[in-house]
Formats: sequence, structure tokens, C-alpha cells
Amino acid sequence: MKKYVVVLAMGLFAQSYGQQSQLSLFDNLIGKTWKSEGTWGDGSKFKQEIEFKYSLDSTLIVSEALGFTNKEQTDYGPRNHGIRKFDKQSNTIKFWEFDVFGGVTEGTVRSKGKDIIYTYAYGESTVTDYWQYVDAYTYNLTIGDFENGQWKQKYLSAQYIAPKKNKVSFDFDHQSLVVTNLMKTGDFYKDVFGFEEIPHPERKPGFRWFNIYGNSQLHLIKKDVIEFKKDKSIHLCLSIQNLEGFIERLILKEIDFYDWPGNKGSVTDRADGVKQIYIQDPEGYWIEINTAKH
Repeated sequence: MKKYVVVLAMGLFAQSYGQQSQLSLFDNLIGKTWKSEGTWGDGSKFKQEIEFKYSLDSTLIVSEALGFTNKEQTDYGPRNHGIRKFDKQSNTIKFWEFDVFGGVTEGTVRSKGKDIIYTYAYGESTVTDYWQYVDAYTYNLTIGDFENGQWKQKYLSAQYIAPKKNKVSFDFDHQSLVVTNLMKTGDFYKDVFGFEEIPHPERKPGFRWFNIYGNSQLHLIKKDVIEFKKDKSIHLCLSIQNLEGFIERLILKEIDFYDWPGNKGSVTDRADGVKQIYIQDPEGYWIEINTAKH
């Protein structure tokens, strides 16, 4: 198999949260840059970077890929433009990949657990791109001739990795919290959410300011005594597309999360399809994390 077999990239969101969108299984890929390098069976190089985003009110997934753009593999740049769409008539997810050489590849997608499997025609052959889920930032990729659960021939074995970012992107405007332990609570927001600490404009003591996303900020203000009931109804709310990945982060840091009724380790399904969890910071303030799209 030549090196010009189209490499198709996609990941599987472990569990679809309801029927809000048939494409919610792609959420794990959104907002990340997936990078991979390897060697084809004929000894030629493989190198690719892919990013994914929602389009047309989340009815499409659009992908943009960088790769080699000439046969000599000396030029590297925009190579593929892809579309993934759920087809109601066939009850399958279909995809189309348009490459810089003028070619179009199309096929179908099926899943097996957290793995994702592409099938498409290449000349007289049927090719499979098999994405084996490792974790939220890693997939093992195998491309070849795959039949009845067995590889008859492998053309490429590689791995896609999405570098982890220290800063998590949320949509929020502004919030101020009064705290008694300024250092501990400030460190919590830096470590758990990856917020970037920014200087107070007057450099006054007793304040810690953090940038959340864009111009949105969190301000912590130190007071010795706080007479305030930490009720869940009064909370900071942050939205994130990959809730599953954030829950994995909480589990690794041994931070408990709850649904709205207060069940530990559970997720609330809102009537509009949005998913919610709640956690507490070291001061006892409640924080909601949901999947609302902005």
C-alpha cells in the first residue's frame, strides 16, 4: 500500500450523553491539536497534525489536517479538509476527506467501546483506519486490511498525541470570591482548572487574580471572617466541551464531584441536554461545570 492512502483522524467520546447530538462522540477531539509521526510499510515518512471543530449548529464536525503536500515529502502544510455527518437514512456516521491533490475519500464509521473504526475504499481495496483509545490525549493508530476482527496486513502503525495544555478553556465573564485562606484557595484554582494568575492592577496584598478565558477573570479577596452560608445554589459556573476529560482530571486529583441532588460521582442530565457536575473549592464554595455551548 502506497503512502498516499488517506489517513483519517477521529476519536471516540467514551459515552454519548443522551440524544442532544449524534456527533457528541467527537467531543474528546475538540479544542486539541492531534500530532503523529511514523513510517509506512514501504519506508516513507508519515507526519500529520489535525484539529477538529463543530460547525452549522453542531450538525457537522469539520477537520483541518497538516501533512506532506508533495510526493517528495519535502513540503509540509495544509493537506486535508474533512467533514463528518450523521446520516439519518442509514443510521451511520459518514465522512468525506478532501485532499490538496484534488482527491476525495468517503466512507463510514463504527465504534467498538472507546475505539473508532473507519472503513473506506482505496482503489480495489477496502482500507481500515483503527483508532485504539489509550486515554483522553492518546490514540494508537493502525491502518491496513482488517477483516473479521483480524489484521490481514498492516500498512502503518503510529500514535496520535494531543499535548496537554496547562490552561483549560471555559466560557465565563467575572466572579469575585471572599476567602480566608488566600494561598490555599488560589493554588486550588491554578492546579485544578489551570487558571493563569495575573497581577492586581494596584499590586495590593490580600488579592489574587486569575484569568479564566479571554477577558474573563476570577478575583479572590482575603478576609479574616466570613459569615456566609456556602449553599450550592450560589455557585460559580464554567462550561467545557470535554466533560469526560475533566472528570478524569478530578479523579486523578482525588477531588469529589456531585450531581445537583448531591449524589457523589454522578452527573446531572438537564432537560435541555446539558450535563452538569458540582465540586467545592477549599473554602467550601460550590463550582458547577457543565457542557453548555457558547
